[in-house]
Amino acid sequence: MENIFLKLPLFDGYVVDSNLINQAELNEFLKENGLTLVEKIGKGFSSIIYLVKAKDGRLYALKIQRIDSPRKDALEREFQNLSLANRHGIGPKIIAYDKDRKILLMEFIDGISFRKWILQRPEKEKLRKFLIELFKQAKKLDEIGLSHGQLAGKGTNILVNKQNMPVIIDFEKASTKRKCRNLFQLISLIVTNPHSIIPKIVREILQS
Repeated sequence: MENIFLKLPLFDGYVVDSNLINQAELNEFLKENGLTLVEKIGKGFSSIIYLVKAKDGRLYALKIQRIDSPRKDALEREFQNLSLANRHGIGPKIIAYDKDRKILLMEFIDGISFRKWILQRPEKEKLRKFLIELFKQAKKLDEIGLSHGQLAGKGTNILVNKQNMPVIIDFEKASTKRKCRNLFQLISLIVTNPHSIIPKIVREILQS
């Protein structure tokens, strides 16, 4: 009997979500771009994100739309939104986009979520510089009319890179058709939310 698993992309010894994505199209994209899978780094209702490696050793984030996604244009919308953000130096840089295969290849951000970072209590000056840059990016998004829509909450859509600088991610639900409240949402997340530990820690660090 033919071993069908030999035809599927493997990493860490197991098949990559064969029931959720189009395996053949993923294989074709990887082969055409000289990429190999490393590991899965994210999974949502509409897409799955993998860490992939190029022949020169560079790492990228590959986002592919799930075949069972109720939002059939989810990745197309994210590409359009992230393209707009990229023009102003915001978000992971787009490397390639395959509209037919619904695959988005992006810069890999080697970092941790803002929430995890703040719980580690960074130095006062590092936090100050981080917040200045983050608020600057939020203000720019407001100015260009791109509402991210998910900047409040737990701070998981904000990554902190190795330079302790912010990278806003996940523009799938962003929109240019609703009122922009990016800066307001960040102020809620970092300063005013009475139900979160984040504002308390931020105040303690900045007042130290």
